[in-house]
Amino acid sequence: MTESAYVAVAQVPAVLGDVAHNLAAMGGWMKQATEKGAKLLVFPECYLSGYMFESRDDAYASAIEQGGLELEQVRLLCAEHSLEVVVGFLERVGPKLYNVAAVIGPNGVTGIHRKRHLPFLGADRFVDEPEGIDVSVFDTAVGKVGVAICYEIRFPEISRTLALAGADFIALPTNWPVQSVLLADYFTRVRAAENFVFFLVANRADSEGDADFLGKSQIIDPLGNVIVNAGTDDGILVAAADVDRARNKTIAFKAGEFELSPWKDRRPATYRLD
Repeated sequence: MTESAYVAVAQVPAVLGDVAHNLAAMGGWMKQATEKGAKLLVFPECYLSGYMFESRDDAYASAIEQGGLELEQVRLLCAEHSLEVVVGFLERVGPKLYNVAAVIGPNGVTGIHRKRHLPFLGADRFVDEPEGIDVSVFDTAVGKVGVAICYEIRFPEISRTLALAGADFIALPTNWPVQSVLLADYFTRVRAAENFVFFLVANRADSEGDADFLGKSQIIDPLGNVIVNAGTDDGILVAAADVDRARNKTIAFKAGEFELSPWKDRRPATYRLD
């Protein structure tokens, strides 16, 4: 077994529209993660901006530009704590508005994933669907991290695409309300197991507007086992991840007699996705 990589998820509250407050709180959460040995920390969806906006104007006013001071502050926090983060926010690009999650480290932004699958809920009612088809897999200190956001777990093609692109981990910042218990209890385990990847799910357990968030932030191993689950408690969850397990796409129940190779046994030419 190789040396483990320590990864973390943050089940933490945010204040709607108060980017400065959320940034200020972020440093404390990062300090806790570092003290627990983590090298990568995933924050919830739209953590910096908040999510339950009632208009596009309000959402746009709380959005962040890639070259703005806010992400530079995140970079400085990463440098201070020797940590990489996946953090969600609303992104402003000219007149466009996106729901994004950025991978940021001491050297700056490694990559940004823009949410393409948009439910009719909160800020997603007002954001734009991004152009392009780039696959959101980024190199980090713990391995290759694929990024999807919240509702996108309902689309198995996304997790499979990230895994086929080499993701060892899939980071899933979410704002799951209490109605999403099925996703937290079952979809996370299935997506991890069918793709042999670690799933890092960061949700909230507070309330915002008329939404009560579910909690249940969790880290799932590549065989679908729940390593840690936050329940409804705020805080930082850390787990050790054997990255080689995510790169081994086989299961040997009895060597030479009972082995499964779902990756090798795929037959893409027979599949119809449209």
